[in-house]
Parts: sequence; structure tokens; C-alpha cells
Amino acid sequence: MNCTASYADTLGTKMGTNALHFGTYVLSQDPRKKRTKIMSPWVSIQMMIGPMNSNIVKNVFEFRESNYEMILFPVHQENTAQPGGDGHWFTFAVNMPDKKFQIKDSLRNSDNAEFRWKANQVRAKVITLWNKYTSKVEGCKIPTIYNFETQFIEGYKQFGIHDCGLFTLKAIEHWDGHNLPNMMEFDEMKLRKRVLLEWLQSPANKLENKTELFSKGKEKGKMANQ
Repeated sequence: MNCTASYADTLGTKMGTNALHFGTYVLSQDPRKKRTKIMSPWVSIQMMIGPMNSNIVKNVFEFRESNYEMILFPVHQENTAQPGGDGHWFTFAVNMPDKKFQIKDSLRNSDNAEFRWKANQVRAKVITLWNKYTSKVEGCKIPTIYNFETQFIEGYKQFGIHDCGLFTLKAIEHWDGHNLPNMMEFDEMKLRKRVLLEWLQSPANKLENKTELFSKGKEKGKMANQ
């Protein structure tokens, strides 16, 4: 698989949804992430704008929650100031052991009204889908998550206006419910090159995974645009 095709347009520009999809796919294949469920950005987009009974949403929420300690969503927020313009990505986490919804934005603080509004929208949708699908899975031990505490995580900030996707990926990679990675040793280009190297060296970057990865990306992109 040539992952540079997915990443080529991100060196110096905003990371697109397909590149972010590849990044979440690589992270989800990491054996160290067995207790972490990482959602594709296409799932996050579809669950916010599409019908709740769509296959893409139903399939990812029909899981046994006791298998996971952390469920992570890269969330896209539309650009209301410039419709059709670049939006913004942030991270939404369901921390199962601590019973918390944890939200991390690399650009805005928790006092940003638009950010809080979107985060609350995502929270409500995740709770609804959990009740509709996850709670119905045999062996479910946590039938409802509506009483989980909401926590906004303050921490590192992105280098520039185009780095939200990159920092969302790094938050998904490292967030353990309590700690964010130290990004002070990097500049923007150094960090982007490091991510590209990680993708190239990942076990997920193999020819036999090409059909699975890109068929999922195309299907999700098509459904999200319906």
C-alpha cells in the first residue's frame, strides 16, 4: 500500500479526511491498542449527519464495551464562518474506567461557545447510539453512559491553523485518560515527517490491506456525502 498518496497533501496543508482515515486505521492496527477502540473520521461524520440506522454507524457501535477501556473519535466541526471552507478537527474520548467523556481541542479552549456546543452535540449522539446499539450487545455491562462526567482537557496547542488533524491523530495515539504527549521537541514539519515515517513502517502498510482500507474509505466517503 502506498500510504504517501494519502499523506502527500498534508505536508504543509490541512490533513484531509482520507489522510486522517488512514492515520486512524494505522493506529487501530497497533497491538498496543487492543483495549482502545478508534473510530474512523468517516464514522464520526456519518453519525453526526446521517441516519442512525445506517450500516456504517450500526456496525461500529455494535461492540462489547467490556473489551475496551477507551473509545476515541476524531470529530469534524464545519466552518460556519465560511461554508464549504476548511473545518476543524478535535478529539472526543469515552473513558470507560473513569466514566468520563473527555474532549481535547488543540486550537480552542473550553470557554469557546462553538466548541462546547459541538462537543455537547457529539456527547448526545454517542449516548443515543450507545443506547440503541451497544447496550443491546450480549454481555454488555454498562447499559447506559448518560451519567458520565464531561471533562474538557487543556493541554498542548497546535503550531498553526492547518495542524488540527495532525494533533487530533497524536491525541488519539497517546491519550490514556490522563496524559498528553510532549510536543515541545517538534516543529511542524519535523512532526509531519515523523508521522509519515510511522505510517510507512506500520504493519498496516501492506499490500494485502489495500483493498480493505480504501474500500472502507470510499464507502464511508460516499455515505457521508449522501
